[in-house]
Amino acid sequence: MRNVLPVSLVMGAIAGLLVGGYFNIFNVPVMEWAISLEEAATQTQVAAGGLQVEVGGIAISLGMQRIGLVAGLAVLGVLYGAIFTGLYHLVRQAAPGWNMWAWAVTAGLLGFWAVSLFTQVKYPLNPPGIGEEGSLLGRQGFQFLFVVLSLASVAAGCLAVRFIHVSGFKDKQRLLAYAGFGLAYAVVALILAYAIPGNPDPIPEWVPDALVILFRTFSYIGHFLLWLLIALGVAGYAHYRERGISAYPEGAVTASDTRDLPAGRNP
Repeated sequence: MRNVLPVSLVMGAIAGLLVGGYFNIFNVPVMEWAISLEEAATQTQVAAGGLQVEVGGIAISLGMQRIGLVAGLAVLGVLYGAIFTGLYHLVRQAAPGWNMWAWAVTAGLLGFWAVSLFTQVKYPLNPPGIGEEGSLLGRQGFQFLFVVLSLASVAAGCLAVRFIHVSGFKDKQRLLAYAGFGLAYAVVALILAYAIPGNPDPIPEWVPDALVILFRTFSYIGHFLLWLLIALGVAGYAHYRERGISAYPEGAVTASDTRDLPAGRNP
């Protein structure tokens, strides 16, 4: 199966729905904990006369927030599915001797590293109430730039591996080429990690360390599951489809086809 994009998009949406359920079970209670602490801290500041609270806005029920979380992750899954497709083709070209399971899992792991894990190490996800509104646009802009450059460096790495394979390097030459590629990627990763500005907003004192650790841990796991489900879903569908095609070789007549033949004639 060469055109994996439609399957990747569908699997991405399904994976997003499933991971949305995971987040509703594990991460939403942590978010509610953070919101309750933020409200308590706000009330304390108001009582001390150090803060004025603006009343207004649209209140959204918890049920709608949970539904919105699932829907948002479904959209994110579709986006990840598109990225997965590109990585899948790059991995297949870099390692043509592998099977579809190895291609898909490797592409999923590369996507998880480049888009999710590396980015969240640089820009750790925080629960509600952490972060200044004034720095939101700048943080999101730098984070988007970081994701693009991180993904581009991984794609360049796949092309470098493909070049090493087709160049005819053998033994020590191939090992030196791989070592040079690994060193080059490490240098690029370090430049990305230190050259692009990070998150300038400190974590408030009223946020306990356990809350932040739980929120980030569940987020890491959720993103890993999202990429893994996409990879396994695409590989599983491709495997199922190829088995179905191989069961009926080209030119073969199935049992259902014999019903259309005239009486007394066999294929």
